[in-house]
Amino acid sequence: MVIVPCLALVACGNGKDPGQSKAPDPTSWQQNIKGGPIEVGVLPAAGTPSLKFLEQVAAGVEKDYSGAQVKMTFANTKARPALEQRWRAGDGLDVDYTMFDGANPALLEWADSGALLDLKPYLDQVDAATGKPWLDQFSPAVMQFMQHPTTKKIYGVPSELSMQVLFYNAGLFKKHGITPPATWDDLTATVDKLTAAGVDPIAVTGLFEPYMGMWSDNIWLRTVGYNKAHGVLTEGKGRITEDPGFLKGLQMLQDLRDRKAFLKGFEGTDFTAAQAQFFQGKAGMIMMGSWLVSEMADVIPKDFELGVLQFPTVTGGTGDQASMLATAQLMSVSAKSKNIPLSLAWIHRVTSVETQTRRATEIGEVSGVKGVPSPPGLPGISDVVAKADRLQASYYGLLQSKAKDVVYPEIAKLLFGKQDAQQTLDNIDKGLRRVYGN
Repeated sequence: MVIVPCLALVACGNGKDPGQSKAPDPTSWQQNIKGGPIEVGVLPAAGTPSLKFLEQVAAGVEKDYSGAQVKMTFANTKARPALEQRWRAGDGLDVDYTMFDGANPALLEWADSGALLDLKPYLDQVDAATGKPWLDQFSPAVMQFMQHPTTKKIYGVPSELSMQVLFYNAGLFKKHGITPPATWDDLTATVDKLTAAGVDPIAVTGLFEPYMGMWSDNIWLRTVGYNKAHGVLTEGKGRITEDPGFLKGLQMLQDLRDRKAFLKGFEGTDFTAAQAQFFQGKAGMIMMGSWLVSEMADVIPKDFELGVLQFPTVTGGTGDQASMLATAQLMSVSAKSKNIPLSLAWIHRVTSVETQTRRATEIGEVSGVKGVPSPPGLPGISDVVAKADRLQASYYGLLQSKAKDVVYPEIAKLLFGKQDAQQTLDNIDKGLRRVYGN
């Protein structure tokens, strides 16, 4: 009973985890890739075109490296709690998602604890395929997501980008002579015109709170700005009642509700059904991530004309009028992986220009890799992104924060008509003060 604690102290004192794998030499990892099993996280659900595409990529890796076995594990949404428990038990996936985001302080813990492999030494090496450092292939716009803000180490590379954009039915707009909205006043006018034409203006799901929260998030981006919203909501800096832009944003959202802008019966409609109704012409607009097209590829009519807009600006708003909320879907490598070279080979293959180009053209994913074209199913997305002065982290990091159960449930109550804007603000304030103790 005396010896065991001492041994534990020695292990802790030298900073090494007994289960930690030795990281390969960054200068030679590409020459030392060997077969064997690796388990990689994937975001697409079973049966989707996106997953079938990744299965093809895995088959290519297994063919190129004798003995390689790539096991793909669903790593999205409801699967995350169980996977995080595996990480805490020292049995994390070789390659996983949602383990790091340099723009989200709540997701720095895994890197700071030593659970993730620092990818920068490998990204700095010359890529045999391009003759340039591997790191150079990624767009500068995604570096804030890849890089630790303090240490400048890199713990994730993006397999795709998800931009929060306002989609609209371009064919429907043309039919009714509606100009795509650029400002909030334009948006409310568009809502009234669609209603007059007998079309529900906005498709939204009432069964997934963060998707309803996309509306309040983007409004607050315009009325108070990202830094203010992130500080109050995610970090507990100050109170939500101190900046009138928060209440103004909720009043704007209440105005949409009172105009009956949202899909009839949205309260009981799940997100797949809401998205399907948009593509069926039953709603004129939908606020959603850029994954919408790839996710719904099988149900989009061939003659459907899709339009893409950045969220409208707000006249008089003191926030960011040209920023966009976005998520870089980052792949991280476990520092305990038994086959780090093959794990690196997987993320290298997935993020190659060739794979990313195919993924954009065949699946409709938006890439964070230079030289990859915009997906054909997302006309104008490259122009929308090019006009953005900065990509900001979606959801303000709320989904991983202590306040994750405070904000979006109250937004849902507002949209459901259970409370008004002032009551919503007061309830969020009460919840934030409880969580942060301020």
